[in-house]
Amino acid sequence: MEQMNTSGLDVIPLDYTSADLSAEVRLLKPALYKDGDAVCCILGPDPQEGIFGCGHSTEEALQDWENHLKDRLVNHPLGDPVAESVIRILDRQKGEG
Repeated sequence: MEQMNTSGLDVIPLDYTSADLSAEVRLLKPALYKDGDAVCCILGPDPQEGIFGCGHSTEEALQDWENHLKDRLVNHPLGDPVAESVIRILDRQKGEG
């Protein structure tokens, strides 16, 4: 899966090993960045094709992203490369658990 190029963006560092993060965020490692007053979270090539969330804080952006992730996994069109990649990663993780 192609991930959006974040060079030139105000990237927010995130400790993906933190127990405070959801298992999905720790595993999938979406990019987090500041866009004006908003904090944005993305997994995928761009906000239109990827899984995207926004909020006024890191916590809000991550929660919005997780909501969009869950919706996308349930309601993705056939041939959706981002959803299919996420499903493979999550299935592989379940197999290791």
